[in-house]
Parts: sequence; structure tokens; C-alpha cells
Amino acid sequence: MLNTPTVDELMSEAFAPGRDPRSSEYKQGVRAMLERKINGTTIPLPYDLGTAQADAYMAGWDEGARIWRVLQDGQQDQAE
Repeated sequence: MLNTPTVDELMSEAFAPGRDPRSSEYKQGVRAMLERKINGTTIPLPYDLGTAQADAYMAGWDEGARIWRVLQDGQQDQAE
């Protein structure tokens, strides 16, 4: 199996200089999903559903899932 980048490495790449800014809640969501996929860490939703903060967090969660899928697809291609 290929080496999986760390959460910090993926976060640095995802939010590299030049990208449009994202809220801290959004970034927390991305990190939470990557922590779950890479380290098996479950982080409970830190915001009440129906709030803008929860919406941003969950949108970040979705991006984290996309980052993970792209990473997995790339590793699968390299293994073949």
C-alpha cells in the first residue's frame, strides 16, 4: 500500500495560498472528515444543526470526502 499523506499535509495542500478564503468552520469540517478517514478519529458536530456554522462545517465535510476519494483513486491508479 502506498503512503497516505497526513491530515496536515492534505490541509496545507487544500488551503494553499492563492485559494479563495474559507471560514474556520468550513476548514474544521474538512479536517474532521480527513481525521476520520486517515486516523479513524470521530469528531462530533460542534455546531447546532440549522446554523450557518453547521452548514459551513458540513460543506467542509463534503470537501474532505472529495479530497479522500481523489486520494484513493490516485493511489489505486498507481497500484495498477
